[in-house]
Order: sequence, then structure tokens, then C-alpha cells
Amino acid sequence: MKRMLFLILATALAGCAGMGGGFVGASSEKSKKAAVLNVQLAQEYLKKGQLDVARDKLKKALDLDPFSPEAHTVAGFLQDTIGDTVQAELHFRRAVEIAPKNGDMNNNYGSFLCRQGKFETADEAFRRAMADPYYRTPEVAMTNAGMCAKSAGKFAESENYLRQALDRRPNYVSALYPMAAVLHARGDHLNARAFMQRYDASGVATAEALLLGVQIETALGDLASAEDYRRRLASAYPRSEEAKSLEAQQQ
Repeated sequence: MKRMLFLILATALAGCAGMGGGFVGASSEKSKKAAVLNVQLAQEYLKKGQLDVARDKLKKALDLDPFSPEAHTVAGFLQDTIGDTVQAELHFRRAVEIAPKNGDMNNNYGSFLCRQGKFETADEAFRRAMADPYYRTPEVAMTNAGMCAKSAGKFAESENYLRQALDRRPNYVSALYPMAAVLHARGDHLNARAFMQRYDASGVATAEALLLGVQIETALGDLASAEDYRRRLASAYPRSEEAKSLEAQQQ
């Protein structure tokens, strides 16, 4: 699984280099509202790739409200984007320290930790996210926990998390592909095909998923279906690593 599902909310660790947040104490309601606005602006600039402007907005947000977990989270995304994983982890962790039971904050922290290979700590964060009764999208944390468990080689645990996500939202596309992948990895190719077909029916067709389709159908001995996935991959993503790997196998 190359990607985890994040929910961007907000900012940075008080006192972190270049991010401000230089005072201690409760922020006024007026300051908090202004901080929220700056966090929202920072997110928009981050999406546009205007990282310097996003940094300035986050600095202002933290100066206004150093205890905003949303601001800490967005700062974590920013630092991660520029490759400063040390500062990114500080920001994500600070968000969880401020809002320890918040599902969104814990999901984002867990997703970051998993990508750093810190699987056990990530799992703890995902479990905290799932335990939040006010978390509106626990299936996101369940799916991320499943993907992370697969990365750690814990296939049974991965399948369990993903089934929880799909029990909650049966047609949740983001969980269908990982479920197909983990079942394939466990050697359950027939059920992997069923989930792959459900995923494929959604209209989503990434290069990674199409390659998985090739692998599943090949394992089942359905060479015609495998070839269909292969043609789709070569047509839609001719320059992808997945397409290149299949070309290399055929040579």
C-alpha cells in the first residue's frame, strides 16, 4: 500500500523552528477564530504547492493559538512534504498530546508513523482513533490500520481491520483494494478476485490496482482476464513502474 488516508486539519508544534508559537497561555476566542482562518488558508496553499505561504500562515496561526491541534497537524503535513520527518513527527505528536482522544488527529499521526515503519506505535494511534465515539469516519482509521498491518507482515490482523471497515461501509472503495491485496498475499486468490471486481466496478483504476488484477488472475490461471488487466495497465499508465515491470517480465 503506497498511500495512507489522511484528513488534513491543521498546524505546528509551539516553539518549533520556523513555525512560531512563542507564548504560553490560553488564547482568546478572537485569536482562536483568527488561527482557524489562517490554518484553512495554509491548507489551501499547501494543496497548491505554495509551501512558503503555507508556512507563513501556519506561523501566524500558532502565534495566535499555540494549542491548536489542527494547526499542529497541518504543520506536520508541511514538514513531511519538505522531507523534515523529525519536525513532522513532533507536530503530529503535539496534536495528539493536545487532543489525545481525537480520531482525526490520531489517524493522521498513525498514518505518518506507519510510513516511517513505526508499526506498533502507529497501531496504537489507529486504535485510539477508532475508540473516539465522535469520530465520523472510523472506517478511514480501520483501513489505514489494515494497510499498516499488511506492511508489517501481519496479514490476519490486516484482514480483520479491513473487514471492520467494510462492515461499516460495504462499498468503501479505499478498503476494497487493500482487502484484495491482503487476501492475495495470504493465497486466497478467489476471494481476492471478488474484492478486486468490486473495486474495479467503482470505476477507480490505479496502476497499482491493475497490476494486482494481473497477479490475481494469473494465480487463478485465468490468462484471458490477466491479459485484459495488462492491456488496461499498458494503455492507461504506459510509463508507470507497474507497466514497466510487466514489460520486463515479458522480455
